[in-house]
Amino acid sequence: MALLAIGVFVLLSTFKSVIGGLEGFIVGGDYVESITEYPHVASLAIELSGNDYILCGSSILNQVILITAAHCLDKSEDVIASVGSVIVEQGEPYRVIKFKQHEKWKNSLHDIALCRLEKPLSLGETVKRVLLMRQPPITQTAVLTGWGAYEEIDYLESVQLKHSIQKVWTYKTCKKVVKTAPNGTICGGPGDELKDQGNFASRGDSGSGLIVNSNIIIGLVSFKNLKYSRSIVVYTDVAYYYDWIVRESKRLLCQKKIVKRS
Repeated sequence: MALLAIGVFVLLSTFKSVIGGLEGFIVGGDYVESITEYPHVASLAIELSGNDYILCGSSILNQVILITAAHCLDKSEDVIASVGSVIVEQGEPYRVIKFKQHEKWKNSLHDIALCRLEKPLSLGETVKRVLLMRQPPITQTAVLTGWGAYEEIDYLESVQLKHSIQKVWTYKTCKKVVKTAPNGTICGGPGDELKDQGNFASRGDSGSGLIVNSNIIIGLVSFKNLKYSRSIVVYTDVAYYYDWIVRESKRLLCQKKIVKRS
């Protein structure tokens, strides 16, 4: 599965079994010792045709709705979410029975989707919701968590959650550096715009949430363009899609027929 834009590196992880072949982590950053630090995160094990799987990240919006990147769900046959643990295989599994990709999703445009779980999550210390805001606080830094690759030469693997600090750039600044960044996106990366050093998202981190103030979601890992930088990641701007998220969440909750494709 790959975005069609030339030069775009999609942050997906491909593996042969749900547990045995998971990609590792965010490049750089630190291990998360307890899921209580980030109880809003959920991994998605996504089965494709041909018995292939990919791993993506997501965030808990409420007891039955998760938010992730639209490109994660292209060609998906089955989706299992795991919550409540920094180790994917130790998390509580929940099947996704419906999902909604943005109706205008194409290439890197409108890269956002919602998933509905088969049964409600049991909220508590290890499983909590993120806060969705139309106008989130303006901040220069945010936290990214994910299970994506932690090394981009051999794509070394592990299964424990990692986190890292990201410098947040506005769309205007992002567009100056990543020319292909579409409307409705922001960027995150190291302090120096053009250096490939520091902590950043990698393959397997797609759909993972960019968080401020410990529980406010502002972005979703979408893609990076290696033509410009390995460490600058383009995120879907969640606030930009606030009305869409609210509207489509309600529709997913009300639908009775199981529809796995949008």
